[in-house]
Amino acid sequence: MEREKKIDLEVKVSVEEMKKIGEYCREKGLNFSEWMRELALREIAKDEQKKN
Repeated sequence: MEREKKIDLEVKVSVEEMKKIGEYCREKGLNFSEWMRELALREIAKDEQKKN
């Protein structure tokens, strides 16, 4: 079983962008950190498939 480790990342966004992101996450019932992790891993998987 893999162990998870919490890391701090800095994301630069405007106030308007943060409002949009916050509203979206609330509407969809998403946890921002988990959502960003899933998006990143999905993009990595796409790139790996293109390489193969």
